[in-house]
Amino acid sequence: MASVAGELLRRTLPKSQKWWPLTRSWQLVLLALVSTAKFEQIFGYHIRHVQEESNHQLQQDLMDFIDLVPFEDVQRLMQYYYHYDVEVESAFDYVSTEDYTQIRLEIVNLSEVRSFRKYLDSIGFSVENTWAELNKRFDADDIFLEPDEELRMLNLTTRGLSGLVDDILALLPQDEIILLFFDKLETSNDFSFFFEQIGSGEFENVLNMLQSSQQLRILLWRLQRHGFDIPGWIQLVQKYFSFSSF
Repeated sequence: MASVAGELLRRTLPKSQKWWPLTRSWQLVLLALVSTAKFEQIFGYHIRHVQEESNHQLQQDLMDFIDLVPFEDVQRLMQYYYHYDVEVESAFDYVSTEDYTQIRLEIVNLSEVRSFRKYLDSIGFSVENTWAELNKRFDADDIFLEPDEELRMLNLTTRGLSGLVDDILALLPQDEIILLFFDKLETSNDFSFFFEQIGSGEFENVLNMLQSSQQLRILLWRLQRHGFDIPGWIQLVQKYFSFSSF
């Protein structure tokens, strides 16, 4: 799906510029949120060379992106899928099982995931703060409420978990997100620094180690058996924002 902002992005920026940081920024957000847990209690390490004021500003920049998400519409869509799509219902119910909890703990305890998380901390990206802000805006419990008449009348075509992710992306204001991205690059030193860091060789090495982890692949495969196709969702995000063409 092409967008006005996406087309502007393609026309205005030099083709020689390295675009993988932009595509992988979405990848790191998904991977980080998937592995969210009480990291300080599990790992017991300290954030390195991050000033509190700078971290706060970057966090505010990220919140500006989150503010663009129509959470009420997303919640209603997820509620509809849960009640009218067997695959989604099964996957959501699986999250409350001991097997899912064990897989999640194994993921966050992988050395590659720990290194990945340490690097995110070092450049000011707080998984906990981002997750907390998402929770403030979105009440997951509402998904499981019995559908009211308005929801029942939607008569949507459901397509499993991947279809749900695709439909959620369709609710996002694509042009506004991309234009805000440009604005942040120009007006926020912290956001520009963050973007530069995820384009660095150090970040590439950390991310490559994560992607090359055989143990992580096995654990993600186990999740995929229950519908949680994390790599596939990342590809959907890249395709939606038209970044895969760079």
